[in-house]
Amino acid sequence: MQNSWPFKLHQIVGALLLVTIVSTGGFGSALAGPSAVLFGEPEHQINPDDPLTNQIIIKYRATVNATDRNGQIKAAKINALSTAAGEPLTYKRAMSGNAHVLSLSARKSPAMVEAITRKLATLPDVEYAEPDYIMRPTLVPNDPSYGSQWHYYGPFGINAPAAWDITTGSATVRVAVIDTGITDHPDLAGRWVGGYDFIADVPTANDGNGRDSDPHDPGDWVTANMCGIGQPTENSSWHGTHVAGTIGAASNNGLGVTGINWVSPIVPIRVLGRCGGFTSDIVDGMRWSAGLTVAGVPSNTNPAKILNLSLGGSGACGSSYQNAINAINAVGAIVVIAAGNSNANAANFQPGNCNGVVTVAATDRDGNRTFYSNFGSV
Repeated sequence: MQNSWPFKLHQIVGALLLVTIVSTGGFGSALAGPSAVLFGEPEHQINPDDPLTNQIIIKYRATVNATDRNGQIKAAKINALSTAAGEPLTYKRAMSGNAHVLSLSARKSPAMVEAITRKLATLPDVEYAEPDYIMRPTLVPNDPSYGSQWHYYGPFGINAPAAWDITTGSATVRVAVIDTGITDHPDLAGRWVGGYDFIADVPTANDGNGRDSDPHDPGDWVTANMCGIGQPTENSSWHGTHVAGTIGAASNNGLGVTGINWVSPIVPIRVLGRCGGFTSDIVDGMRWSAGLTVAGVPSNTNPAKILNLSLGGSGACGSSYQNAINAINAVGAIVVIAAGNSNANAANFQPGNCNGVVTVAATDRDGNRTFYSNFGSV
């Protein structure tokens, strides 16, 4: 999600990070920043353009002995799940929060997968089951104001110069950019540390392998119909680099653009690839960003206090997202999420409609909501 928000930055400078939603010339990013819009239980809105998925997330009740010595769901349990679903399910992997990922035989619409998970959720041993939704970056519209930095100093901007007189950030507070990864852009040299690639599906990753410690973005370009019948060819978005540049492009260096925060390190977390990214990967990336344990992944030596997610998709906030956000909040980290660019009620778009997050919409240079920004009650 792109743009600025109508509050003066010096009002939230006590948060130590100058994290906001602004459009950055040269990076042209979409980033969620601190303007709270918290929602109650949303009504699910079916969107025919939602990406197809072939994965399910399931969690058994703590009192159920469902896993074998390797931590995988027992074969007998998988058979029972397949019977309840009415089609064969395959075990894929364990994920954070004691949940597991299962595979379907083919990609289906979210509505079809939701019907399957509703059957699974009725089983007495199951705590919850939900589709492993595909999320996509909240891309920047190609509007006339794109590329300018009026939002730093304009009458309806964030009053950044006054805030910079107070602080330009804190070297001890890190911000995680949970997105497509990062590139070696000259204005990001020396501005990021650590990071991880959480994309488990190799075709989605587009880098020749699954999860690894390299958060670099190889590009998320797609050919026609790759992401679904009728979907067009698209060039790489370099979305994570856009967002990282908005947050922390090297500043006062006579090069490129100015980032909001000049000091705090960025931790790039790669969860979005070709055609978007699975909820299960995003949730694991969120937990790891805050320093929480994720099975099979080394401990994060650079835990973040601010987590930015400029991504989303339609639907109610799922248990996987909400459980992760609860755990992240419990260790003192803040989750900032884009409201979305669909000109619709943000209550119908996850994960920005979850509890315990800062959900941010977009305004224009006149202080009005932009024509594309999602909206809702504050």
